[in-house]
Amino acid sequence: MKAEIIKPNRDDKDVKRVDNNIITPIIYLVLGFLLIFKNDKVMEFIFYVIGIVIIIYGIKSFVLYYQNKELVRYKNINLSVAIVSIIIGVLLIILSGFLQAFIQYTIGFVFIFIGLSRLLTSISFNNYKNLSTLVNIALIIFGVCSMFSNLVLIGLGIILVINAIILFIEYFK
Repeated sequence: MKAEIIKPNRDDKDVKRVDNNIITPIIYLVLGFLLIFKNDKVMEFIFYVIGIVIIIYGIKSFVLYYQNKELVRYKNINLSVAIVSIIIGVLLIILSGFLQAFIQYTIGFVFIFIGLSRLLTSISFNNYKNLSTLVNIALIIFGVCSMFSNLVLIGLGIILVINAIILFIEYFK
């Protein structure tokens, strides 16, 4: 008996590729504009979605615990995972504003730390009369600004919009 190799039709593959190419820039564009103009709500929504997904996982673990209660060797693991998941999911939803501020300050501190450490290193090697010194000062300023505004999210939104425009241009070529 002889095996036959079936090759996919190239036309079907090209149609799927075209559909994906137009959907991606639309998603980037919408998400970019949301991050630029409604970044607080987007971050809150992301924490809500993550919290709901973790709660659903906890409920699933709880159901698995009761379904397999007699068969499982270590009976409390699914129950523990269920309880912890539900608690973490609820906390993510309740503390979404605090977590957003925490991430914002953390990103700001990281930029300040990177800028300061690179600036102090270049000063210690007496190599501070170049472009990297300006970049390090800019990192420090960016870190301070991102602590008190949503500059990072706005920057990410701008990058997504620019990427969407580039993808649209490539699509319509």
